[in-house]
Amino acid sequence: MSDEEARPPSAIRGRIPATARWKSGRDINNAAAMLLHEGRVDEGAAKLREAVALTRVDDIDGEGLDLRARALLNLASAHEFGGDLDGALRLTDEGLDAAAQAIALIGDERATRTVQINGMLSRAQTLTLMDRLDEALDGIADAEARLDDPADDEVDQHDLLAFAVHNARTAALIMTGRLQEAEDEAKRGLAIAVTVGPELSGHAYANLGVIAQRTGDDAAAREYLQLAQHAQELGGDATGRQLAIENLAREAMQAGRHREAEDGFRKAAELAGRIGLKTRLAASRTGLAAVQLQAGRAGAAAKTLRVLLNDLGQDAAVHERLEAQAFLGDAESARHRYPAADDAYRAALDLTRSASERARVNLRRAEMHAEWAAMSITSRSRMLRLEKARDLAVPVLLVTEALRDGFAPGGTRERWSLQVAAPARELAFRLARTLGDAALLFELVENAAAAVTLQAVAETADTAPSTGALLPFRISEPPSEPDAPSDARPSDDLDQLPAAAAGLAGGLAGGASATASVRFAPPPRVVAMPGAAPVLAAWIDTAEAEYGMTLRSTTVVATW
Repeated sequence: MSDEEARPPSAIRGRIPATARWKSGRDINNAAAMLLHEGRVDEGAAKLREAVALTRVDDIDGEGLDLRARALLNLASAHEFGGDLDGALRLTDEGLDAAAQAIALIGDERATRTVQINGMLSRAQTLTLMDRLDEALDGIADAEARLDDPADDEVDQHDLLAFAVHNARTAALIMTGRLQEAEDEAKRGLAIAVTVGPELSGHAYANLGVIAQRTGDDAAAREYLQLAQHAQELGGDATGRQLAIENLAREAMQAGRHREAEDGFRKAAELAGRIGLKTRLAASRTGLAAVQLQAGRAGAAAKTLRVLLNDLGQDAAVHERLEAQAFLGDAESARHRYPAADDAYRAALDLTRSASERARVNLRRAEMHAEWAAMSITSRSRMLRLEKARDLAVPVLLVTEALRDGFAPGGTRERWSLQVAAPARELAFRLARTLGDAALLFELVENAAAAVTLQAVAETADTAPSTGALLPFRISEPPSEPDAPSDARPSDDLDQLPAAAAGLAGGLAGGASATASVRFAPPPRVVAMPGAAPVLAAWIDTAEAEYGMTLRSTTVVATW
């Protein structure tokens, strides 16, 4: 087998062989890439520093700059694996600068544009982990434009980079709560992965599993996670093996096989720690705590999470800290330590950026305050805590109903109503009844009655139903593959579709498909009686201010 054939997916081949001057540096870089592939991160990083050092000369040429870019971007991967996101970003920026200089001197004779585009996507991934999501999405769009620039020759490894574009965008969209768009991106990536390299499909399947979990489809989530595990076993790299074990544990947890899930998360955490994957280590330990909580061992879960949060520190990936704090709130609530639970939930809220994430945390807070009220000694404290729970639950209900309109008509959208918004609706009704708030109860009934469901408009909708932990995917030096057909990009010029109360008012515009290109305008406000204020008007205003999104338009219609 030649050196070229033996290289792992993280070793890009140039278009022409390395010259004698830079061959040793290229060999060191490729050997380091193999070490990263095997999970020997510290050893790989040490070699990469050697490769970079060889390029620190005054008379560097274009080939040397190309080598510097490759080594720096690989080194950035090592820093990201170890949780040093600031260091990873700094090294990525330096690598991109070197790539730009190389292209200016020698063009793309050494496939440096592939290195550059991959670096742009790696930068976006790091920004996603840092919760700088708008910057990440802009960076992905820039990389995609560079990849498909008609003024340039086709980029080496085009399809693999196209997969990376969709995968990176999927992760960022999940983090922003734009789940319909994330699902569409994951499926576009999956269509490419099955032709480029089936092992890559594990990343798409894992993301689809996350989306299915968040939209209430546990059966689909289990299926996707099992497919992800099978695909990741094909990959052969250390990170893929770790993810496969973690996904098996997650599937066992969903199925209620607690002992198997706990063993799996412990193995996944052990492997992540041995490799140096701090982000995956945090995810595995959070999964372990979730299993302990699900099995009724709230004390053990709280201890696991507090140790994890202490180890993570304030510069750790935002998503991992958010999940740990939210689960800590659940654990402390289960132990009836309500002030500690509220502190944890508030810490989680400080880390949320999307309305859907904020609503998920606040629903748990509302449930906690309702339970706390039941444990209160005085009637005054009980009433105050019930009111606090109500003040959290009603806006969450309105927000989750509004978020439903971000999904294309179909199964996913309906599951959101039936399984995600439903708990908030049930809690809001229960609290209104317990508080004896007849006016609020009436308004909640009217609001629910005014919602049009998908079934009411299914005959006019020309569309098929949609089918139903974020995983990093970083390529430094992928093998080339033949092109796959590209997907048409959705137009940004489509009109928003009108919606009523909490649902769709009419069928789709002619020929529109069930994708993220279909957008719904905010539904109108409804009045129950002529001359009265719109139903839930004050609550809608409160929710819009709290969650930073428009829930209802200024149009007012009568309920029916």
